[in-house]
Amino acid sequence: MNALDNDPFADEMERLGTADMEPESPRPSNSVKWPQGYVLDSKGLWFDPGEDKPRSRLSGPFAVLGLARDPNGDGWSIALEWHDRDHIQHRHFLPLADLIGDGTEVLKPLAAGGLELSPHSDRLKKFKAALVGLNCGSRVRLVRRSGWHGDVFVLPHATVGQEPGESVIYDGKADAARYGENGTLAEWIEKVAKPAAGNSRLVLSLSTAFAGPLVDLLNDEGGGVHLVGGSSLGKSTALIVAGSVWGGGGRGGFTQTWRATGNALEAIARAHSGTLLALDELGELDAREAGSTAYLLVNGQGKARATRDAEVRARSEWRIMLLSSGEIGLGDKIAETGKRAKAGQLIRLVDVPADAGKGLGLFEDTNGHDPAEFSKQIKTAALRIYGTAGKAFVEYLADDPEAVAEAARQRIADMQRTLLEGIGETSGQAYRVAHRFALIATAGEFARVALSLPWAEGEAERAAAVCFDAWRGTLGGEGPGELVSAVEAIKAAVEKHGESRFRKIYDDGLPATDSAPIRDLLGYRLSRDGEVLWGFTSTGWKEVLAGIAEAKGIARMMAERGALVFSKNDKAHRLHIKVEGRAVPVYAVKASAFEQWGAL
Repeated sequence: MNALDNDPFADEMERLGTADMEPESPRPSNSVKWPQGYVLDSKGLWFDPGEDKPRSRLSGPFAVLGLARDPNGDGWSIALEWHDRDHIQHRHFLPLADLIGDGTEVLKPLAAGGLELSPHSDRLKKFKAALVGLNCGSRVRLVRRSGWHGDVFVLPHATVGQEPGESVIYDGKADAARYGENGTLAEWIEKVAKPAAGNSRLVLSLSTAFAGPLVDLLNDEGGGVHLVGGSSLGKSTALIVAGSVWGGGGRGGFTQTWRATGNALEAIARAHSGTLLALDELGELDAREAGSTAYLLVNGQGKARATRDAEVRARSEWRIMLLSSGEIGLGDKIAETGKRAKAGQLIRLVDVPADAGKGLGLFEDTNGHDPAEFSKQIKTAALRIYGTAGKAFVEYLADDPEAVAEAARQRIADMQRTLLEGIGETSGQAYRVAHRFALIATAGEFARVALSLPWAEGEAERAAAVCFDAWRGTLGGEGPGELVSAVEAIKAAVEKHGESRFRKIYDDGLPATDSAPIRDLLGYRLSRDGEVLWGFTSTGWKEVLAGIAEAKGIARMMAERGALVFSKNDKAHRLHIKVEGRAVPVYAVKASAFEQWGAL
């Protein structure tokens, strides 16, 4: 029975086509004309001086892919490709500007990549002269990030599709990501995708891996999911399983670590753009770098840098779907520095408890196996069979990208509405997270149909719904994320400084008889109509909320929820009290609001 039979969603997708496309690899250019006396054949590049003199071999065999340049027409170079003595393929772009002059330093990267070059200086100069004088009509467009470029999907090791009149090739460190293939797609489906069914965290992780090409195709916002929980739950297994969609071969498969920083981090991000970046063990990252690193990855733009001439270089760009794991969440990691995470940081990388609550760690259905044995089996399979599913999925999308995008947008909107049903007031944070989970679910459903995955209809959507609810359970209260964080900060300030930085006053504005001078005053403790109030001065209010949220916006949201007492005509939602005969406006928080916050 065809996997598309009796499946309404499959009927919707079937019209998009399932053409079995093979990605076209760059081929040697047939339009290369070498300067007089030079010949390139299967044994290498030769120079024939004529006049019955013997010809000399300058190098081993290679191919000229074409003249390359970036999308803006800058950085012209010659694209060369060859195999080393171990039959490993190499590619290098020789800048035309570096070929000017008498030296041969520009050829060192070729030798480092295993291309045979003559050790004689005169032959090296002849080799360089051949490159300077060649005439090539073929063009190569160099791109600095993986993912979609027009209708072409570019990976560091392959290109799916072909732009008319030119090849499109990734220009960057190929080893920044562990793309590669081993085993067959059928094996991967049977050994990895099939046993993942029924496990919300595994299905969500796999769907996140498939979401990369979709979010890039839609020019949507990147984002991350962070599996958080204690050791031995299966978090690393989930990352390895997801990574097997795109590659492997390393000890952790396709997974990287959070320890990568600086320029290396940007190179890693570019190489994983449009696919998946899986990062294990957030706890290993320096707490001082946690917030900025997460922001940099998900924000999709590198740091501005200057050239030697003090000109500003174009910033690196990428679009990342991030899957992460750790024993603590991003907010707790940032808190190690004594600072609080901003709501915007936490929305970019949302915490999902790794424990599925079934007594099986991360899993809900281990197919009758002990959880540890089940984890070992699927992890071993993912480390052995990898890289075929991602490429096959991109080939499916590339058959008709516009139709895919249209179907995806509608599916995401429907799923987002479903996730937000019954929540009540929808904050901007909940809306954005619901959109991300809806996109991930849609990618999982598309992959189910495209690759005939043995998942039940709606498997990815159910997993996303379960994990979305689990995320909501981590918030500590209802309402926008920055509001919840702000209330926690206000409550912490009261608990920590209630006796030392708040001055107790009576209703008539006179200080209590036992009131001592207050240093670094945050505000006043008072009561109105039997309600204990903590009245923060404007300075104290800003101090407590610094780095968390905009102070006036928090006051407005708390006032709307009845957590503040304020004077009728004060647009800033402050209560005007008298202290020793002078008027003082304060943000008066009800003490009872802390106990009732979960219902606000």
